[in-house]
Parts: sequence; C-alpha cells; structure tokens
Amino acid sequence: MFSTRVTRIRAVAVAAVAAGLLTGGMTAGTSNALAAAKPTSTVVDMTAQPLSQSKFYGKFQKRDGCPYLVTSRGTHYYLPGYTVGGNGALYKKGGGFIAYPGWRIQANGTKQYKPGGTTLCTTWGTELRIKARSIYAR
Repeated sequence: MFSTRVTRIRAVAVAAVAAGLLTGGMTAGTSNALAAAKPTSTVVDMTAQPLSQSKFYGKFQKRDGCPYLVTSRGTHYYLPGYTVGGNGALYKKGGGFIAYPGWRIQANGTKQYKPGGTTLCTTWGTELRIKARSIYAR
C-alpha cells in the first residue's frame, strides 16, 4: 500500500510540473533551469533569405558571362552554381550541358533577393537569383 501511495504522489507531482510547463507558468518545485529553457526572441537577418520554393519557367540568356533565367515578363534571375560555356551554353558546375541561349528552361529551387555586393555580372545584376536544385531544358 505504501508503494502505491508514493507512486500516486509522484504521478501527481509530474502532472503538476507538466501542466505548469504547458501553460508557461512556474509551479512549486520547478527549478530555475526550467525557467531558463523558455524560448527567447531572435533577430533574423533578411539578407539572401529564401522567398519561395517553386518551379520557375523562362528562357536562358547570358550577359557578361553570367547565366540568367528570363521570365515571360522580362524579369532576369541570376543562376548561381551554373556556368556559361565557351559556346555560350548553360552548364552545371563541373560539366553537364543544359541549354543554349534562347532555349526555354525550368528551374526548380528557391527564389532569393540579395542586395548589394560586387560581381562581374554588371548588365542585369545578381540581386534576384534562383538557387536551383535542378534545371531542365523544356
């Protein structure tokens, strides 16, 4: 009988502590370590933060030796991680032909906005970019 009473008291104590943690309050018997475990607010730097994850359609164009996806509305998205070959075609880093200039392509990835910075791509810039997981010629 004694062990049942102790077990019941422990269960009630655990339930009380859990209820206090769920409501965000402190209950009797909780330590300062639990109070320190409360989440704190964080500051998020919006530089190069992903805007959306999706499929992007357009034509491949190159300027200043830099690859771009140009949408039907005329928006130019820089394609980091991809290169322009000697023949002007779009290649994966390390090889792998994708498309010639003017070909329609589909980029699967994340659209980003990264203001400022210096780059060799001066005609259209690199502020709008697509961090592509894959690019296909359509």
